[in-house]
Amino acid sequence: MSNFSVLSQHDEQLLRLGMLAEKYFADDPNTCLLKLRQLIESLAQMLAARTGLYESPAETQHDLLRRLVDSGVLPREIFQMFGEVRRAGNAANHALSGDHRTALTALKLTWQLGLWFHRTFKDSAYKSGPFIPPR
Repeated sequence: MSNFSVLSQHDEQLLRLGMLAEKYFADDPNTCLLKLRQLIESLAQMLAARTGLYESPAETQHDLLRRLVDSGVLPREIFQMFGEVRRAGNAANHALSGDHRTALTALKLTWQLGLWFHRTFKDSAYKSGPFIPPR
């Protein structure tokens, strides 16, 4: 069971990235952060596509998120959560950083983003269980 299981209803790749992030958490928090960064990039692109705002895969994640929040599609609180995971993923990629505390925070935020996405596009009444930290 994965914290990201609900995402399989939207795209198997989202679930796969979430499960990989959970798998790498204990031994390699840097890779966990990279997988979470990939997951939220895909999630943002899916959000843009579903709302008719997807323009190009060449658009930076920051620019896409800014455009989504400016257009009213993305609530500011959700935008901030995307930003936090994006920055942690960037640091993991460019500075080879990533500790367990940062990775756990990013896992929780990404889980919340996945729940928001599911409730927004599939089932507004969806009730999840609690977040279960990886072993």
